[in-house]
Amino acid sequence: MNLNYFPIEFDFYDYQVITQPYSDDRLNELRRAYNASYSFFRDGNLIVISNKEDEENQLTGKVEMRSVFNDSKVTSSLIKHIFFRTFKDRFRGYVPVDFYPFRFYSRQGKDDLILGYLPEKIKHKIAFKKLIEVQLRETNINNTKGFAFVVNIRRNWVFNFSCLELHKEGFDLKNFEVLHTETLPGLDNVLAPNEDFVGTLQSISGDSAIVLTSEGERSFPLEELFIRKTKRNIQAYLNFATSEEKCNQILAAVSQERIKKQSPVNQFNEISKIAKHLFSDKGKPVVFQNKDGFCFKVDATPLQVQNSMNLQTPTFIYDHAGTKKNNLNADMGLSNYGPYDSISFDIKSPRVLSICHRAKRGDFTRFLSHLKEGIANSRYFQKGLLKKYELHEVNYIIKEISDYKIEDYIEVIRNYDNENPHLAIIEIPDQFKKLSDKDNPYFKIKAKLLSLEIPVQFVRSSTLSNYTEYILNPLALQIYAKLGGTPWVLPAPQSVDREIVIGLGHSWLRSNIYKGAESSRVVGITTFMSSDGQYLLGDKVKDVAYESYFEELLKSLKSSINRLSDEYAWQDGDTVRLIFHIFKPIKNVEFDVISQLVKDISKFNIKFAFVTISKSHPSILFDTNQQGESKYGSNQLIGKYIPQRGSNVFIDDETSLIQMLGARELKTAKHGMSNPIQIRIRTPQGNHDNPELKDLMFYDLNYITQQIYSFTYLSWRSFLPREDPATMLYSNLISKLLGKMRNVPEWDADKLNYSLKRKKWFL
Repeated sequence: MNLNYFPIEFDFYDYQVITQPYSDDRLNELRRAYNASYSFFRDGNLIVISNKEDEENQLTGKVEMRSVFNDSKVTSSLIKHIFFRTFKDRFRGYVPVDFYPFRFYSRQGKDDLILGYLPEKIKHKIAFKKLIEVQLRETNINNTKGFAFVVNIRRNWVFNFSCLELHKEGFDLKNFEVLHTETLPGLDNVLAPNEDFVGTLQSISGDSAIVLTSEGERSFPLEELFIRKTKRNIQAYLNFATSEEKCNQILAAVSQERIKKQSPVNQFNEISKIAKHLFSDKGKPVVFQNKDGFCFKVDATPLQVQNSMNLQTPTFIYDHAGTKKNNLNADMGLSNYGPYDSISFDIKSPRVLSICHRAKRGDFTRFLSHLKEGIANSRYFQKGLLKKYELHEVNYIIKEISDYKIEDYIEVIRNYDNENPHLAIIEIPDQFKKLSDKDNPYFKIKAKLLSLEIPVQFVRSSTLSNYTEYILNPLALQIYAKLGGTPWVLPAPQSVDREIVIGLGHSWLRSNIYKGAESSRVVGITTFMSSDGQYLLGDKVKDVAYESYFEELLKSLKSSINRLSDEYAWQDGDTVRLIFHIFKPIKNVEFDVISQLVKDISKFNIKFAFVTISKSHPSILFDTNQQGESKYGSNQLIGKYIPQRGSNVFIDDETSLIQMLGARELKTAKHGMSNPIQIRIRTPQGNHDNPELKDLMFYDLNYITQQIYSFTYLSWRSFLPREDPATMLYSNLISKLLGKMRNVPEWDADKLNYSLKRKKWFL
């Protein structure tokens, strides 16, 4: 396999730097006077000086020794600054978008996908260009320390018409979201102007505009404003500048070109060519150097790697004794053995409130029958919900509505006075999908039922007349999980330590996404799973001010752990391992919470790990030996150069990459490149130093990587493995739903902390 990493080569292990004592004033003074020839950056209480251009060596200071790897922060800064200045010298005329990550647009016409389709008068003013991104990465692959440049490409919209130009053309700018651009002092023609998303343009007077911002209405010069570079905004301008028909033709053509360009083979070849341009010249390596003797070269061929560990597809278990197993797929085992908790599951005859439009009753009842009894001669769903999940009966209580209005649905729910149903199945029209969250009956119905502690399964009207076993089979799985069932579990790791896996998520509550918008409140989500994948409970931390988040999160974790310790009979002195899957770390708050938790729950010996799981990272794996897979009997091969699922590499002692969507898992060539997920064991950052806490941390990257891979087979939303583990999926689903239902009147999210906390109501 290859990584989009290009190793940096040094001829030395130690090097000299010139330093001066640090102060803000001195750093600013040096940059103002010598920025053209030198680079300056902070190293603790020192300023490190790098001479790139000054032949006279005007600046002096104390000469100190540094180590390439032991002083990696200084080494990294030198590499980035020297690379930036060398690029500016070699490729004159290029104006990078950012210093770090280093980004610049290709200037070649073939890299603008829209160029050939535009009228002459707006060519180069609107573009869909290749953006090249270069980042620096420390590595420790196979116990060999190193540095590497990570090269990536993406394609972005470019829109170079200022709002002043658009206004003079007669384009109506009212209610468009706008960016304010500003060239930073001393960086004219060095970096592209800084852009801030400031708000919505309200009105124009002369050459100025009134913009509704987070701070109220503000005035900006029109020439400093640009509309946001979204497809929707650019489409609006193209409709104005050409015609709606021509605009649609242009966007359709660009979409097709984009699909071709984002193929894995094309991505690999483009990245390789870019690396050769950046790191070599006429076939010879470029020497990146300053006047102080610090220099390096970069290998222009992608780094070759092998799997760091042999990831195992988990065994699926269907009974408490662990005797009923399947090593191939979860669905086959479920059909053969029934669900894991069949004996202990207490809702054997669920009451299901079923609501449909009266004109759809025929289709609806046929659908319900097949859901319950199964489809004869089908491959995956012959048994139906009833027999596959070993239920005694499924009792449908069918109610009709005469119109698809929220009032009709709510009236049926409100007037239902029989014994409380265990679940609701609701038919909704397809057009609900097009409505805004605020006005969508979907969320109002869901909020009403959840406030009554009734999980709900929606079914679109179009599905009632066009469903197959491939729809009913995962639907039945979701329903069983929503009722509180456990379809299957995974083998529990053999360990003397107790272990709980906790999905810890949060979302900011913002009034808008403009610059300066307050985000003073936060909502936390915690989901608890056992090491064998059983969903134990979910908890919602109240919407609180950020200052109170620590206290509320601590309270939630303490109460949940105390509840679980009682249920599972933990003994005083037991070692309890807490594996936190977190997705958006809030600085060091989580570490402070755990520090306090350890003190408050002193009867257990707590070990813990914070692990982030992300798709937002620059690393890409390629397998040039992978020639693709054919799909559904087609002669077309897709997924060429994409590594198989489970391919992995450890970048350093704390970071691994796993390919989750291999060529076999891709459904269509339109998917393009499939990036791996990045797993990283988090440690406290910056000045946050707590030796006692570090001793409690769990650092086994092999164990954590295998566990996360196994948890991708546990979503219970589908039988297919996912890219993200169940902990991540569940927290994201909960956060998303809570965010969308916040505006529903009378919705009380605290209801979720009672009887629904052990049910997968969010699937």
